[in-house]
Amino acid sequence: MTTHRPPTLSRRRLLSGAGKAAAGLLAPALAAPLLSRPAFAATSATAAGDILKVGDQRSTIRSLLEASGQLKDIPYTLEFADFPAAAPVLEALNAGAIDAGFAGDAAHAFALSNGLPARIISAARSDPGCIGLLVRKDSPIRTVADLKGRTITAVRGSIGHYLVVAALKVNGLSVNDVTLAFLQPTEAKSAFSSGTVDAWAIWTLYVAQEVVAGTGRVLVDGRGLLNNNAFISATDVAIAQKRALLQDYVARVAAARIWALGNVEQYARIWGDLVKVTPEIAVAAFNLERFRPVAVDDGIVADLQTTADFYTGIGVIQKPFTAAAHADRSFALDAGLLAQSARAG
Repeated sequence: MTTHRPPTLSRRRLLSGAGKAAAGLLAPALAAPLLSRPAFAATSATAAGDILKVGDQRSTIRSLLEASGQLKDIPYTLEFADFPAAAPVLEALNAGAIDAGFAGDAAHAFALSNGLPARIISAARSDPGCIGLLVRKDSPIRTVADLKGRTITAVRGSIGHYLVVAALKVNGLSVNDVTLAFLQPTEAKSAFSSGTVDAWAIWTLYVAQEVVAGTGRVLVDGRGLLNNNAFISATDVAIAQKRALLQDYVARVAAARIWALGNVEQYARIWGDLVKVTPEIAVAAFNLERFRPVAVDDGIVADLQTTADFYTGIGVIQKPFTAAAHADRSFALDAGLLAQSARAG
């Protein structure tokens, strides 16, 4: 897919050294959601056929809504499908298996360039420091320059992949100076723990787990290197047929995000229980990113275009696209809510 493809390691070789790892692909994710729990369904005053199917990552959105009370009195059925990363969320969206999905800007750029039949209807900004290039605690690697000749794992087309390329570039290196191993997070974690790879570019919860456990340290994070925005996108079909449900859903998610900014520990307890991590890890992860809702405006569109152009420049994206064509600004958030978000952030 790339014009200048760096050397990579085979999945078989990586996983044989890392031990058994879960697959994080679309089919298994849909067949057996990460949490192995039934999807939440709010049925109060639900009309026949009023079902909104949404894709989530590590129960981020579901836990926000639950902790903030935003799951109460929803006049339609809300079904969650949980995934370990953005790529399978967007694969499910592309397949029409879900109506809307939550994923970051880097993954969106990759999917939209490949014809994802969806539009961005909601946005949030976070601290780019939640994206980290990890090395093991006892690693001799101390600077980005020390990565030359080393093996780095990331999810292809993810914000972690972006961080790797950007960090190498500002330090006078390129992807040709390292070996990139493209693995899904669960596989990458095993490879990182076993020492099969030297560094791991990953985000938020995974970063917090390694740092709190003392098994990994952040060599460099995303501050000054990238934007870290996240979007809720909906399929063209869902926008046409389920507009009222989508508008209600994005408003509830925005309100829940603002609530969480002021109630970190309460939210973290619920999120931590859902994803099976300690409250300490959940709090650390939340404080790394601190997402806040923002309007889908010129700034958000410009950021996405920057990400898309960056990927085009390194050959990850073969088909350039215009970000503005994939943003639907009609799902506007209340001005008062946005002002509250700005104060909370």
